[in-house]
Amino acid sequence: MNYASIVRVLALLMLVVAGSTLLPIVVAIFAREMDQAIALLVTMIGITVLASSVLLLTPRPSRKARPSDALGVVIIWWFLAPVATALPFVLGVANGSLLHAIHEAAACLTTSGQSVIRTGTDVWPASLVVWRGVLHIIGGLTTIITAASVLAAINLGGPGIHRTVLFTVPESSFFDAVPRVARSVSIMMLVFLVVLLGLLIMSGVPFPRALSDVVSAVTTGAVDPNMVSRAALPPFPSTILGIGLIVGALGLAVWLPLKDRKPRRALKDPETITFLVLIAMFAGVVLFLGIGIADAVAWSVSAMSTSGLSFSTTPARDLIPLPILVLPALIGGSALSAAGGVKIARLIVLARRAGQEFRQLGYRRSVLGFRFRDRELDERSVIGVWVYLVAYIVAVFIVMIGFSFLNLPFEETIRLSIGGLTNSGALLMGHTRNLDSGATILLIVSMILGRLEILAIIPALSPSFWRG
Repeated sequence: MNYASIVRVLALLMLVVAGSTLLPIVVAIFAREMDQAIALLVTMIGITVLASSVLLLTPRPSRKARPSDALGVVIIWWFLAPVATALPFVLGVANGSLLHAIHEAAACLTTSGQSVIRTGTDVWPASLVVWRGVLHIIGGLTTIITAASVLAAINLGGPGIHRTVLFTVPESSFFDAVPRVARSVSIMMLVFLVVLLGLLIMSGVPFPRALSDVVSAVTTGAVDPNMVSRAALPPFPSTILGIGLIVGALGLAVWLPLKDRKPRRALKDPETITFLVLIAMFAGVVLFLGIGIADAVAWSVSAMSTSGLSFSTTPARDLIPLPILVLPALIGGSALSAAGGVKIARLIVLARRAGQEFRQLGYRRSVLGFRFRDRELDERSVIGVWVYLVAYIVAVFIVMIGFSFLNLPFEETIRLSIGGLTNSGALLMGHTRNLDSGATILLIVSMILGRLEILAIIPALSPSFWRG
């Protein structure tokens, strides 16, 4: 393990986090929120001093970094970032619990989005809402960049579902190739954010609400801490927001073709087609519960994107049985997006492999193959997906057992375990404010495990990984 590279890259990433506090500090000053400005300023100075000291004291690496070193950075960062960014949620609001502040930061960074902090009046300081949005963007960017570079390099998805044209493993240090991916993803996300924001403002949505909803759509999270209680948008802007959320949940599967001015390729992508079919299917299922078609589609889009972003007039999720409620979150969005879940690409691979088996029933000696995004997939790829699926199911049961030992009701253990591991605000909204310390810690860990896609954490359990 190249510890010099790992420590220096982590320090650089934390300097980026420190710089991201500038926007909420400016908002706090203009809004005359002095307590929040001080809390954010202390956060920026503290992170800057510590990260700069690490950079100055750590020698330059003597050998090239490898994908395993990058995986080490990712694992450490996800556990370190919520702690480093939690201070504003302690000093900036009437919250005496450091654990709740860490949970708030973890929920934003993992784009789960739920809030556990009560402000007394339910009116959050504007600067802290902006800070939540900034953390959502940092978390969303980290998730997509990690998937398109680190996970693509070590092929944790089995069939290479994380591979894109943005990344190839470099002959030099592994970290030399990551900035190109980060730059491309950041530009595409910014363009998408600006376009969607302009459309919502032109449709009559006030700027603060429009900005909050746009960041929520781009990151498939819930920026507004009072998302559940706020009024729904009119039909036209709701439709725009719903389309934006679909695009956000598909991520690079749509952004890359649109960047190359090939919208037909975006529409024909297998993940796009499957995602739209699943939205229609789940919406059709809940129609039988007496929910209107518009509300059914709105819930289905929100649930499939694992966002929890509400833009319907009826709280449909309160009327849907739990078995149906958790299925969209378990499936999730694209493998190269900020959406959680098992990921559509893996289900496509398994479905095609199952179809191949059925076609071979009549003649066992027949030779059949199947492809995913113009790549022929072999048996090893399918085994990789099966291993991931088994690991995911085992993780859900382990986390459920953990919540059960904490004396939570059975239905709550299902919501919290699946909601945490799928980073689904749709399942967690309104169900996390009364958790005790043990349950809160378990939920934080499960959200981080969800962002690491379960299998990425397994190497970290081996001492040889850190000695390599």
